[in-house]
Amino acid sequence: MSGNQKSVEKQSAQILDYLDRVEEIFHSSRVKNEDPDFFHTVKPFADEVYVTVQQWEKTVKEWILAEQPKYIHTQQIDSTVENINMVTVQCFYPDTREKRFKGMIQSIRYVLNDTLSKIK
Repeated sequence: MSGNQKSVEKQSAQILDYLDRVEEIFHSSRVKNEDPDFFHTVKPFADEVYVTVQQWEKTVKEWILAEQPKYIHTQQIDSTVENINMVTVQCFYPDTREKRFKGMIQSIRYVLNDTLSKIK
């Protein structure tokens, strides 16, 4: 396994961990039913995830160009990055539509797990 593959694997696993936290935040925000403080709560978490996602995007696109795995394309990565950035903010708000939110989470997990399965 090359260094790039190890980076993709590590970063993908880290994003999956973030998704677990995003789902926990989503459920607790629905229970609390109050809008969060954007600058003290939402932005720091979203910024933390954003940094990891940007690194992952760069690394995984380099891996795609080098390895050309079947059924993984850079457009999927672009959509996944956009979805991750959306759910990391939306999870804090109780009025977020649950069906759409869960659909995005499922889509993100699919791409990450598919990427991980192609590395091994």
